[in-house]
Amino acid sequence: MTKKILCLPGFLQNGSTFAAKSSGIRKQLTKKLNLQLDYLDPPQLIDSKDKISFPLAPTEPEAQQVWQSIVDKGNNRCWWDHQGPGINVGLTESIDYVIKHINQNGPYDGIIGFSQGAAMALMITNSINKLLPSHGSFKLAMFVSCFVLTEPSGDRSPENIERINHEIEDFEEFKQAVKITDDAERYCIPPADLSTKLIFVNGSNDSVVTPIRSQYAESLYPEGKAKIFVHDGGHLVPNRKEFIEPIIKIFNEELLEKSML
Repeated sequence: MTKKILCLPGFLQNGSTFAAKSSGIRKQLTKKLNLQLDYLDPPQLIDSKDKISFPLAPTEPEAQQVWQSIVDKGNNRCWWDHQGPGINVGLTESIDYVIKHINQNGPYDGIIGFSQGAAMALMITNSINKLLPSHGSFKLAMFVSCFVLTEPSGDRSPENIERINHEIEDFEEFKQAVKITDDAERYCIPPADLSTKLIFVNGSNDSVVTPIRSQYAESLYPEGKAKIFVHDGGHLVPNRKEFIEPIIKIFNEELLEKSML
């Protein structure tokens, strides 16, 4: 029976876009290992560029042109709308949406997510035994540019949020400065007996999901539980053959145990 992997796109991506952006890994997994990759569109639609918290371009006409391209390609999607500390509109609905998809189209042997989709994949991985007991744990989960939904543990001013997200370099200081949001905590904390093989892939120059935020996500698990791969790029799915080869090997070992020769 073909092994199936569920793939969750990032913010401003649909399934087709994520499939294209992850083409190197996708081709290795589908052609070399004969895995079935199912790319799921995020369910939340973004109906205006004004709801995006960062500029799409330097000028308003250019931003409008970029936004129109996003809409034309069907990429105006997300898993939740982050409206402020601890305010993530649509999160619970998206969790339910993914679980319903798994129930109707699974079982899935693994899950892959990128950025906001990685944060979603982490929550699904850690809570699937509670939300869908009949499915059981994934054998493998890969989180690319992953983060956890956090909010300041103290001062919630925009200046302090900026400091936390972009200025703190010491991990212990970062851990003290944030806490998991109330709406996400019940999904984020992994069970003590989690059997899923975990892979984290992060970019050392990622300015969108900074390395310290990925490190915080990794710290949810016991030391040595996750295999961590760091590339020297930014906010992307690495496709360089020499980088992804050891990742493909883990998929093979955990799901197939086939000869790679």
